[in-house]
Amino acid sequence: MSPRTPEQFEEIRESRKQQIMDTALELFASQGYANCSIAQLAKHSGISKGLMYNYFESKEALLVAIIEDGMSEILDYFDPDHDGALTTEELTGFIRKVYSSIRENQQFWILYISIVLQPRVKEFLEGEPFSRVMDQYGPMLMAYFTEMGFEDPALEMLTFSALIEGFGVLMVYAYPRVELPDELLNSYEERVIGMFTTRPN
Repeated sequence: MSPRTPEQFEEIRESRKQQIMDTALELFASQGYANCSIAQLAKHSGISKGLMYNYFESKEALLVAIIEDGMSEILDYFDPDHDGALTTEELTGFIRKVYSSIRENQQFWILYISIVLQPRVKEFLEGEPFSRVMDQYGPMLMAYFTEMGFEDPALEMLTFSALIEGFGVLMVYAYPRVELPDELLNSYEERVIGMFTTRPN
């Protein structure tokens, strides 16, 4: 058998890293971030505690990696052409893709949001990935709502954020006990799109 190439080693490393993150996602959500130790995470990932540190220097670093991984999927939809400006078509696409991701990857987002809402996690993440996201995308939303002619762009940005994030939180508290009809969810999606892509009179 021929020796592995550097690319293959990197592939194996990334695969193992993702496996650790997937395991940690489930444990942090089910047992609580504060209650999980590196030893527990290593055991459930099928590796030694020492090897665990080859992938993540601490439990905090692992948490940040999980949060950033989840956020990157959503944020990739936000400015697809990377020109720093938001159009109505891009905002429409963003809303559709976010809601589709939440509905189709329900289990992932339930676990993800369950982690983010934990008090110890919120405390730790203060000033971490979330503030960087707002620094990057907040001005784009403000410019968009200003250009669209909304009277109070800051209010629109707050409302928009609440409607996007609120749908995710709904997944945690409603599903799977309450199954909302697709027709209702589609109507809700269209209403949100209409609210933010129609110029005010």
